[in-house]
Amino acid sequence: MHSGNKPERKVPPTAKPTESAERRPPDGDTVRGRILQAAYELFCREGINAVGIDRIVAAAGVAKMSLYRHFRSKEELVLAVLDLREKLWRVDWLEAEVERRAPPGKARLLAIFDLFHEWFRRDDYEGCLFINTLLEVHDRGNPLHAAAAEKRARIRALLRRWAEEAGITEPETFAWEYQMLMNGAIVAAHDTEMDLRWMRSAASSLLERATSPS
Repeated sequence: MHSGNKPERKVPPTAKPTESAERRPPDGDTVRGRILQAAYELFCREGINAVGIDRIVAAAGVAKMSLYRHFRSKEELVLAVLDLREKLWRVDWLEAEVERRAPPGKARLLAIFDLFHEWFRRDDYEGCLFINTLLEVHDRGNPLHAAAAEKRARIRALLRRWAEEAGITEPETFAWEYQMLMNGAIVAAHDTEMDLRWMRSAASSLLERATSPS
């Protein structure tokens, strides 16, 4: 799955504070930024339930009191990390990079899987924090579950917009189906035996069905 020649880093970060600014919170040199970066990396890699406050303050190199000065609870910190993930993953990476690579239309939707293929090949591939949060927090009334679901809904809204640009007649239905295909690819990418090229083929077939006259 991994290649010797790594693509240019334009993928969602699980970065350390010494790495480039595009992979860090905008306030990454502040105490708050270091806490947020440490929590971001740990939550993306290990999940929110497995990581305690002590791990985060140790990774950030700050006192526990400093963490609670900026985030009143672990829940508040998780919500901030979900917001950061949305900005870095959906806005700055998925949306920006797809629109840079492809013109409006079917090519833009297929470009998602080209981008995913590069992401999946990275040694630090971490999966989807939103999906993982929904799996870890089952209570739909929990603020963390609600926030993760909202982030996924915004991804779906982006897919719906791209579907409309592609002339798909039922963009809402298509967005749900396409997101399910994306989910499957993200989960399957953890299987080193899986050949993920068929995911792009499946996406192409779904697009053809959605744009073919009935």
